[in-house]
Parts: sequence; C-alpha cells; structure tokens
Amino acid sequence: MRAKLHLGLVLALAVGFIAGFVFAKRSSQQPSPSVEEIVKKVQDEIDASGRQVVMEVWAALQLLKDAVKEAPVPPAPMPELERKFAAVGERLSVAVETLLTQTFIGAVEKTTAVMPELNSLVFERVVQFFNASREDVQGMRSKGLTWSSIIVGYGLAKASGKSAKEVFAAYNKEKAWSKVALDLGIKPQTLGKALHGLFP
Repeated sequence: MRAKLHLGLVLALAVGFIAGFVFAKRSSQQPSPSVEEIVKKVQDEIDASGRQVVMEVWAALQLLKDAVKEAPVPPAPMPELERKFAAVGERLSVAVETLLTQTFIGAVEKTTAVMPELNSLVFERVVQFFNASREDVQGMRSKGLTWSSIIVGYGLAKASGKSAKEVFAAYNKEKAWSKVALDLGIKPQTLGKALHGLFP
C-alpha cells in the first residue's frame, strides 16, 4: 500500500513537472504577430526610407534654386551645375529604387502573414538565392526583422560586394535602407539587378 502511494506520488510529481515544463515553453514562445502588426512594421520601415527620399528631393530643389541665382544672363551652359545635379539625381534614383523594392517585398510580407505556410518557402528561397546561412536568416527573423529588411539587406550586400554582416550593422545604425544604400555607394538599378530572379 505504501509502495503504491509512493509510486502514485512520484507519477503525480513527474506529470506535474512535464505539464509545467510544456506550459512554460509555450508561454515563453512569442505569439505570431498579426497581419496588422506586420503591415505597421513594414510601413514604419518604408517611412524611414521615405524620409531619406524627401531629403534627397530637398537637396535637388536647393540645387535648382541655386541654379536660378547663379544663372548667367543671357543663359549659358553651366557644366558644374549639370555635374552636381546629375549626382543628386543619381542619389535620388537610388533612394527611390530602394524604397520601391521595400514596398514590393512588404507586399510579400503581408502575404506570408495571411498564409504563414508560405514563410518556409520564402525562407528557403532567401537562403538559396543569397547563399545565406540558415542560422543567420533564422536569427534575423527571431529578432523581428521583416522579409523586406532581410531581402533588401542581402541584396545591398550582393550589389555592393560588402558582407551581409557589415550591411546589417549599417542598418542597425541608420534605421533606413535608402540611407544604407546611399552610404554604400550603390548605383541606380544595381539593387534591382542584385535581386533579379529572387522570385521567378
């Protein structure tokens, strides 16, 4: 009788321990974000890059205003101004291209939120296309990075010849992919070429 009681107590403790462990594990796992939360995160990323685009437009506008002030009378060619405007125009093109890429991939992010089973397909494609470490990509996702950030980051690394580690470190500092692209010296259409074929 005492042995049965002892055995029952041990079993009860074991079941309680296992149940507690399972409950603790479940409660420690973060719940999947909702579609609204994911869309908000993507929009925040777009806003950050959009602010850089606005700055580039403002720089172009200032250059145009200076051109009016400095224009010779009668009008004559202004090669220095043309050179400056070409440089500003190139920066603006890169910033806008990066922003458009984020927006397109943000739509992919929303799709994976609605159909979570697609996450594994996107994960496999990113790992394969960029020859990326599974652990690195999983680590980024665990830290809350969107597919938009991960894909643009790897795309900028590929386009610039920098390591993904350097590029993501720059993003952690700048918080805007368009600023990172400009700092890396990316040229117009380079990011698009680097991502060509990602989603065939």
